[in-house]
Amino acid sequence: MSFAPARRLLAVLIALFIVLVGSLVSAGSVAAKAPFRLPTQVVDPAGVLDDRQTARVQGAVDDVDAAHQIQYWVVFVKNFDGMAPEEWTEQTVAQSDLGAHDAVLAIATDDRSYRLVTPFEIETLSDAELRSIIDDDLAPPLQQGRFSDAAVAVGDGLEQYGGEEKASRTGWIIGAIVVALIIAGGVFLYLRNRRRKDDAEALDNSLKDDSFTLDQLERQPLEVLDPWSREILTDTDRAIAISSDELALAIDEFGDDDTEPFTAAVENARDALSNSFMLRQRLDDGLVTDPDEHREVLVEIITTCSAADAALDQQVEPFDEMRDLLRDSGNRLDALVTRTETIRERIPAVQDRLDELSADLGDNASRVADNVNLAGEHLQLAADSTDQGREAVQAGDRQGSVVGSIRTAESALDQAEKLLDAVEAAAAADGTHTGLPALLDKLQAAEDYIETRRGVVGALARTRLSEARRLADTAADQEATDPAASRDTAAHSADLADEALAAAQSDVAEWLDSQPTPPHSGFGDLGPVLTGILVDSVLNGSLHDGGYSHDGRSPASYGGSSSSGRIGVGGRF
Repeated sequence: MSFAPARRLLAVLIALFIVLVGSLVSAGSVAAKAPFRLPTQVVDPAGVLDDRQTARVQGAVDDVDAAHQIQYWVVFVKNFDGMAPEEWTEQTVAQSDLGAHDAVLAIATDDRSYRLVTPFEIETLSDAELRSIIDDDLAPPLQQGRFSDAAVAVGDGLEQYGGEEKASRTGWIIGAIVVALIIAGGVFLYLRNRRRKDDAEALDNSLKDDSFTLDQLERQPLEVLDPWSREILTDTDRAIAISSDELALAIDEFGDDDTEPFTAAVENARDALSNSFMLRQRLDDGLVTDPDEHREVLVEIITTCSAADAALDQQVEPFDEMRDLLRDSGNRLDALVTRTETIRERIPAVQDRLDELSADLGDNASRVADNVNLAGEHLQLAADSTDQGREAVQAGDRQGSVVGSIRTAESALDQAEKLLDAVEAAAAADGTHTGLPALLDKLQAAEDYIETRRGVVGALARTRLSEARRLADTAADQEATDPAASRDTAAHSADLADEALAAAQSDVAEWLDSQPTPPHSGFGDLGPVLTGILVDSVLNGSLHDGGYSHDGRSPASYGGSSSSGRIGVGGRF
């Protein structure tokens, strides 16, 4: 494979990036109008605060942090660079690697507009209380140009209405960010590499807090780029799988035509990911021996997956507007109850199939041995989340409580169905199959296991499965014209499918063993993390009690890897 086109593309990206960064820096030196990475929790490029006012705002920030273990960020700019307040703020949030534990107040002093983005973790903050903060605390000082008072008032409100609830701080260490603009394709590409705390010591320290041009990225050592490429493959694959699940619900509700843009985004991301997996497989097979070419392949994987992730993130707002989970939420919750009971009715028959399968195949049935129990726990999670949603509706709680409950229940039911389907597929697999039918059974087994344990399965298993699928398609195409080649290709695909399943099972076993209290009977709090229903727990490596609304867990949803866990309000003043 020639990488000359990739080199030319990288050269173009580097040049464009220099132009972009130059514009960002020049804008930042004057008014910091474009979205940017927040260096501290109080940022004032607009120059509206004096030293005393800055100290007051910082004090309010510290008070919120102390009360809720949530970081409160305040930024004043002259304008939002012609962007909608929500778009400007969300890009700044993304570039700053902020998550479900950060509240952000962005005020454009000349535009006379603002955006307040708050996390799920202030659980006792209702819609009415949030509106009170906006109308009573924020709006009056803003209208009078008392910007420091506005920021302090919001901080006081967050501290007051948050009550006694506590939220856990993330365990992440922020990784590297790469920003690029591909003018010809109209794609805004950014990289957000979020690394777990226990991995940080293995990384080059230069990657922890800096931003990199593509040229700088290319100069990173292979021992830094290689694990990064694996991590971003895993994150992107998981985001696509989660997006596909919620997209399927949207298609059922709105049809193919209205959901076509979101379907196209998922398919494009899937194609990009498939190409990246193929490149990763070439590296794993030792087919790239030149260090410079090796580096180019890793950079291509990282940038391609980041672009796919970013493209999904760009669809989040219109997708959420289309689904509008608050609309007719009562009927949605009723439908979830009905769906829960329908799936629950399957349990006895599937348990019988599992018992038969275990008796017939012994150890070969181990991949689905836990499925029925895990599905039952997910049904309980769905029921609990539905109850939470009803309570939130009745109490007039903020929209995040209702939306989060619905999403958690939906994801739990999706995974419960997949777990039960996997048992039935394993029971239906014919052990006498040979050739392509046997290969399809192997692929199905590996795919089912990885999909239902997607919260913890890593890049190796995902890469092997992707390559096994590709070779299976090739073998099917060869069957009519070259049977011998088809058999060889199918055999290679089968080997890779076996490797994918083995690697996934190893990932799950290692993850369970690493937990402070590995499960002995049932999965408990580990179940939603294992299956990828609650995504923040996967990213920060911590476990907490309960469902979506407890201590830093956010429900999986359509979009890129950083889209879950936030709501926001804004307007003019």
